[in-house]
Amino acid sequence: MKIPELLLPAGNMSKLRMAVAYGADAVYVGANGLSMRPDESSFAAEELSDAVDYAHKYGCKLYVAINTLMYNEDFPLIRNWLEETSGIGFDAVIVSDPGAFSLVRELRPDMEIHISTQLSTANSASASFWKQAGASRVVLARECTLKHAAEVARDSGVEVEVFVHGAMCVAVSGRCLLSSHLCGKSGARGECKHSCRWEWDLVEKSRPDETYSILETGRETILLGSTDLCLIEHIPELIESGIVSLKVEGRMKSEYYVASVARVYRDAIDSYKRNPDGYKFKTEWLEELAAVSHRPYATGFAFGYSAEESSRLQAHNKPESTCDVLGFIDLIENDTYTISVKNPFGVGEVVEWIGPADENSETSLNGGKVEIKTINEPSGKVRERSHCGSTVLVTLKDGDSLPEYAILRRRKS
Repeated sequence: MKIPELLLPAGNMSKLRMAVAYGADAVYVGANGLSMRPDESSFAAEELSDAVDYAHKYGCKLYVAINTLMYNEDFPLIRNWLEETSGIGFDAVIVSDPGAFSLVRELRPDMEIHISTQLSTANSASASFWKQAGASRVVLARECTLKHAAEVARDSGVEVEVFVHGAMCVAVSGRCLLSSHLCGKSGARGECKHSCRWEWDLVEKSRPDETYSILETGRETILLGSTDLCLIEHIPELIESGIVSLKVEGRMKSEYYVASVARVYRDAIDSYKRNPDGYKFKTEWLEELAAVSHRPYATGFAFGYSAEESSRLQAHNKPESTCDVLGFIDLIENDTYTISVKNPFGVGEVVEWIGPADENSETSLNGGKVEIKTINEPSGKVRERSHCGSTVLVTLKDGDSLPEYAILRRRKS
């Protein structure tokens, strides 16, 4: 049985390095001006070469999304981009437009093409069509069940990729016009303002002083907000389905999100790989996923959608987590750690950390606690406490140490 790749998002080089360090088999990035995310969460052409070199150095694949809604005026941009990046060896492009597909086939005939979830492929006939057209993989519609995914993988002969974790959208595969109508910012062009998650009141025209609830949670009314997808409890079903890639959403999420989610899914996948018959779910995986910013978790459409449970996919727009990130390690010199501070911490404080897997361990959930011994500013000034946004030099209690790419955090009370 082939073990599927773990595919992580990378909105910039820092996130890409985190994804690679914490166990990604592949990463996906966006091309500036051509992907479903803003340019600040995408890569300029000149940055892609460094990104590909870094990923390949560690045996990680890199896919580039050119999957925005495309108008006539976009095609010269796509052509220029394909020509400009012709010497860069990324492993595939992710496309959502038949015209863009044809242009890639014309200008980069040897390039692997993945069909974006934006095209809402949901059946074997459609997947077979894309295979015959020259695609190597389809990213199935978010509305597909695992049963559908297994059937497509079995019957179409094309590689199948599915989302297993991250934010969901109320629209079909994320194709929504609400933000365009209300804000002039198209979600299909990477500019979604998440209008569906605003706190709405419904008013009947002849009764302007009365409001009506759409979905009551006990404290607020929700119109269209979605739960976050989480399939960590269903790794065996995912692997046994024949799916080749398990995709995590979140190019605009933080480095901490990328690292935390990667290490959990890496550990679960590897646990199954080592011993399929003796595989057991670990509750700590869910506990670790609760430590990153998220909305309430659910299984999305993976096991079908019941009209009797119409509220199961809806949630508020108030992200929650059990931990605060304190800082990221930028540099280790001897026993001194250069740390970018995200939340304050002080001398004498014992803080948690997570880190990339120890190659001598059978678990990817590497972590522990350390005590802060000293805090200095780069100028040499001694501090008792760090502050947000600063860079500090830290030493630890004798005997404590941190690995490269470790992240410091604190449990919320």
